[in-house]
Amino acid sequence: MGFSLSVLGHFFKSEFEPNVTTLINGDRVAEATQIFRKMMEGGTCKPDVVTFGTLIKGLCIKGNNGGAIQLLRRMELSPDCKPNLVACNTVIDSLCKDTLIADAFNLFSEMTIAPDVITYTSLIHGVCSLGQWKQAMRLLNEMVNEKIFPNVHTFTVLVDTLCKEGMVLEAKSVIEMMIQRDIEPDTVTYTALMDGYCLRGEMGEARQVFDLMEMSRKGLFPDLVTCAVLLDGLCKNRQLGMAIELLREMEGKKLHPDIVIYNILMDYFIKAGKVEAARDLFCSLSSKGLHPSVKTYTTMISGFCYDGRISEAETLLREMEERGCSPNDVTYNTFIRGLINNNETSRAMGLIHQMVQGVSLQMHQQWK
Repeated sequence: MGFSLSVLGHFFKSEFEPNVTTLINGDRVAEATQIFRKMMEGGTCKPDVVTFGTLIKGLCIKGNNGGAIQLLRRMELSPDCKPNLVACNTVIDSLCKDTLIADAFNLFSEMTIAPDVITYTSLIHGVCSLGQWKQAMRLLNEMVNEKIFPNVHTFTVLVDTLCKEGMVLEAKSVIEMMIQRDIEPDTVTYTALMDGYCLRGEMGEARQVFDLMEMSRKGLFPDLVTCAVLLDGLCKNRQLGMAIELLREMEGKKLHPDIVIYNILMDYFIKAGKVEAARDLFCSLSSKGLHPSVKTYTTMISGFCYDGRISEAETLLREMEERGCSPNDVTYNTFIRGLINNNETSRAMGLIHQMVQGVSLQMHQQWK
């Protein structure tokens, strides 16, 4: 930071604009803000719309929506640097992602420039995140009336929300509307619809959507996220045969399963009481070039505890720390619950005490 500020004077004397964009891209928002203030105070190098917009974006990324709105207000007061659509959209999108929907609509109502598809899509995503699909449909109709036509992302947000509300038929109708308008659904759209069927336990329909992707005009190919959604649905609906078949299908398509895929399978085996099957999968990860995640370890610890194999669960917990994979609250809670369920309450209380003191298992093992 010292270097950045030391060269600031040279920028102003030379009448070159300090590169706020470089600082923002380097995740140095605080430094960029200081330079921006210097630019505002100086007389020869005033920030332009791009500089304002860049800093607004940086503040939004950091979750400082209040600071971003203040900059918009400052732009409004400027005689020759009024807010543009990019700056307004940036703030509206950030507010919606933080579920500050009322603030987003207030800013929307104050806009003096016409909104575009990005503006409406952000608002639709915001109300959808709160499950307000009727409000989302109202916004969709409003934007069409304003001759602003939804894009694939707009429709996908609607499909995802309707599916999460259990309204799969309505979601399917939205996709049919997209195709009629020559807006081809993408992988994310089809994955959202497939997830809707999975949530309803309609695995035949989910598989049809999975197969339909490759037959679409775009010739889409399911990605790992799509496969994970279908696999999770199959496992939760106890269709292990189809789940294993999907795994083999992925390998045949050179779509190498990642740790998320194996976490889903391990979780299924544990919940089905097949702890050894989960353990075999766990032990095979290294041969596949995969490293267990916190979720992987936690799932396996849960299985050992369920099976009464506390010593193996404890060994795995220590292995996590030794390999630099720090246990989280869920991991510790899982192990503590396992201790209690296996009548080892005193050890559970000892571990809780050490967690309160912030002591790692690797450093202290005397609670054993």
